[in-house]
Amino acid sequence: MYQIIADIFKYGFVIVVYMFIYSVIKLIYLDITDTRRIENSLDGAIAYLKTITLSKDLDFKVFDSYGIKENTIIGRNKKCDIYIKDPFMSKENTLIYIQEGKFYIKDLGSTNGTFVNGKQLLEKPAKLKDSDKVTIGNIDFLFVDPFALEGKL
Repeated sequence: MYQIIADIFKYGFVIVVYMFIYSVIKLIYLDITDTRRIENSLDGAIAYLKTITLSKDLDFKVFDSYGIKENTIIGRNKKCDIYIKDPFMSKENTLIYIQEGKFYIKDLGSTNGTFVNGKQLLEKPAKLKDSDKVTIGNIDFLFVDPFALEGKL
Protein backbone atom coordinates (compact mmCIF):
# COMPACT_ATOMS: atom_id res chain seq x y z
CA MET A 1 0.00 0.00 0.00
CA TYR A 2 2.77 2.41 0.95
CA GLN A 3 4.63 1.48 -2.22
CA ILE A 4 1.66 2.51 -4.39
CA ILE A 5 1.36 5.86 -2.61
CA ALA A 6 5.13 6.41 -2.94
CA ASP A 7 4.95 5.61 -6.67
CA ILE A 8 2.05 8.05 -7.14
CA PHE A 9 4.01 10.82 -5.40
CA LYS A 10 7.15 9.98 -7.38
CA TYR A 11 5.37 10.10 -10.75
CA GLY A 12 3.40 13.17 -9.71
CA PHE A 13 6.64 14.93 -8.79
CA VAL A 14 8.19 14.00 -12.15
CA ILE A 15 5.14 15.38 -13.97
CA VAL A 16 5.35 18.66 -11.98
CA VAL A 17 9.06 18.99 -12.82
CA TYR A 18 8.40 18.42 -16.53
CA MET A 19 5.56 20.97 -16.50
CA PHE A 20 7.89 23.49 -14.85
CA ILE A 21 10.62 22.89 -17.45
CA TYR A 22 8.04 23.21 -20.25
CA SER A 23 6.79 26.53 -18.80
CA VAL A 24 10.33 27.93 -18.59
CA ILE A 25 11.11 26.91 -22.18
CA LYS A 26 7.82 28.41 -23.38
CA LEU A 27 8.59 31.73 -21.62
CA ILE A 28 12.06 31.84 -23.16
CA TYR A 29 10.60 31.15 -26.61
CA LEU A 30 7.96 33.88 -26.23
CA ASP A 31 10.58 36.35 -25.03
CA ILE A 32 12.81 35.61 -28.02
CA THR A 33 9.95 35.96 -30.52
CA ASP A 34 8.82 39.24 -28.90
CA THR A 35 12.37 40.59 -29.10
CA ARG A 36 12.60 39.66 -32.79
CA ARG A 37 9.19 41.22 -33.42
CA ILE A 38 10.15 44.57 -31.90
CA GLU A 39 13.51 44.53 -33.72
CA ASN A 40 11.68 43.92 -37.01
CA SER A 41 9.26 46.71 -36.16
CA LEU A 42 12.06 49.23 -35.68
CA ASP A 43 14.10 47.94 -38.63
CA GLY A 44 13.63 50.36 -41.51
CA ALA A 45 11.39 52.63 -39.46
CA ILE A 46 11.18 56.26 -40.53
CA ALA A 47 9.69 57.46 -37.25
CA TYR A 48 8.36 55.79 -34.15
CA LEU A 49 5.75 55.89 -31.42
CA LYS A 50 7.21 55.99 -27.91
CA THR A 51 4.88 54.44 -25.33
CA ILE A 52 4.28 56.89 -22.47
CA THR A 53 1.63 54.88 -20.63
CA LEU A 54 3.23 52.85 -17.87
CA SER A 55 3.15 49.16 -18.78
CA LYS A 56 2.48 48.23 -15.13
CA ASP A 57 -0.90 50.01 -15.45
CA LEU A 58 -1.97 47.77 -18.34
CA ASP A 59 -3.25 44.18 -18.34
CA PHE A 60 -1.43 43.38 -21.59
CA LYS A 61 2.12 43.62 -22.87
CA VAL A 62 3.40 46.73 -24.64
CA PHE A 63 6.84 47.63 -25.93
CA ASP A 64 8.72 50.85 -25.22
CA SER A 65 8.46 51.96 -28.85
CA TYR A 66 6.98 50.95 -32.19
CA GLY A 67 8.49 51.73 -35.58
CA ILE A 68 6.49 53.68 -38.16
CA LYS A 69 7.07 52.92 -41.82
CA GLU A 70 5.45 54.55 -44.89
CA ASN A 71 2.02 53.00 -44.22
CA THR A 72 1.51 51.60 -40.74
CA ILE A 73 -1.75 50.15 -39.45
CA ILE A 74 -2.18 49.92 -35.69
CA GLY A 75 -4.74 47.60 -34.15
CA ARG A 76 -5.69 44.48 -32.23
CA ASN A 77 -5.48 42.22 -35.30
CA LYS A 78 -2.26 40.17 -35.55
CA LYS A 79 -2.04 41.12 -39.23
CA CYS A 80 -1.59 44.82 -38.35
CA ASP A 81 1.87 46.36 -38.64
CA ILE A 82 1.65 47.29 -34.96
CA TYR A 83 -0.30 44.67 -33.05
CA ILE A 84 -1.36 45.43 -29.47
CA LYS A 85 -3.79 43.28 -27.44
CA ASP A 86 -5.61 46.31 -26.00
CA PRO A 87 -9.33 45.42 -25.56
CA PHE A 88 -10.24 49.09 -26.18
CA MET A 89 -8.49 49.08 -29.55
CA SER A 90 -10.33 48.02 -32.70
CA LYS A 91 -8.99 45.26 -34.94
CA GLU A 92 -7.77 47.91 -37.38
CA ASN A 93 -7.81 51.13 -35.39
CA THR A 94 -5.45 53.69 -36.88
CA LEU A 95 -3.39 54.35 -40.00
CA ILE A 96 -0.22 56.45 -40.00
CA TYR A 97 1.09 57.27 -43.47
CA ILE A 98 3.39 59.65 -45.33
CA GLN A 99 2.15 62.04 -47.97
CA GLU A 100 4.42 64.64 -49.59
CA GLY A 101 7.05 64.12 -46.90
CA LYS A 102 4.65 64.73 -43.99
CA PHE A 103 3.19 62.22 -41.55
CA TYR A 104 -0.59 61.90 -41.29
CA ILE A 105 -2.77 59.91 -38.93
CA LYS A 106 -6.25 58.64 -39.70
CA ASP A 107 -8.81 56.78 -37.61
CA LEU A 108 -10.10 53.71 -39.44
CA GLY A 109 -13.63 53.85 -38.04
CA SER A 110 -12.65 52.51 -34.64
CA THR A 111 -15.15 52.16 -31.82
CA ASN A 112 -13.23 54.20 -29.23
CA GLY A 113 -11.50 56.58 -31.62
CA THR A 114 -8.00 57.94 -32.10
CA PHE A 115 -6.87 61.12 -30.36
CA VAL A 116 -4.06 63.52 -31.18
CA ASN A 117 -3.15 65.98 -28.42
CA GLY A 118 -6.49 65.26 -26.74
CA LYS A 119 -8.63 65.94 -29.83
CA GLN A 120 -10.54 63.07 -31.42
CA LEU A 121 -9.93 62.45 -35.10
CA LEU A 122 -13.09 62.44 -37.15
CA GLU A 123 -13.28 61.69 -40.89
CA LYS A 124 -10.31 63.81 -41.92
CA PRO A 125 -6.72 62.73 -41.30
CA ALA A 126 -4.57 64.98 -39.14
CA LYS A 127 -0.98 66.01 -39.75
CA LEU A 128 1.42 64.59 -37.16
CA LYS A 129 4.28 66.66 -35.80
CA ASP A 130 7.23 65.59 -33.70
CA SER A 131 6.23 65.21 -30.01
CA ASP A 132 2.47 64.97 -30.66
CA LYS A 133 0.63 62.89 -28.08
CA VAL A 134 -1.35 60.08 -29.76
CA THR A 135 -3.94 58.10 -27.78
CA ILE A 136 -5.19 54.80 -29.18
CA GLY A 137 -7.29 52.60 -26.89
CA ASN A 138 -5.78 52.65 -23.38
CA ILE A 139 -2.32 53.66 -24.56
CA ASP A 140 -0.72 57.08 -24.89
CA PHE A 141 2.17 57.44 -27.32
CA LEU A 142 4.59 60.20 -28.15
CA PHE A 143 5.16 60.55 -31.90
CA VAL A 144 8.87 60.93 -32.65
CA ASP A 145 10.05 62.12 -36.05
CA PRO A 146 13.87 61.94 -36.07
CA PHE A 147 14.04 64.03 -39.26
CA ALA A 148 12.23 66.88 -37.52
CA LEU A 149 15.03 66.91 -34.94
CA GLU A 150 17.62 67.39 -37.70
CA GLY A 151 15.82 70.51 -38.87
CA LYS A 152 15.91 71.98 -35.34
CA LEU A 153 19.70 71.59 -34.94
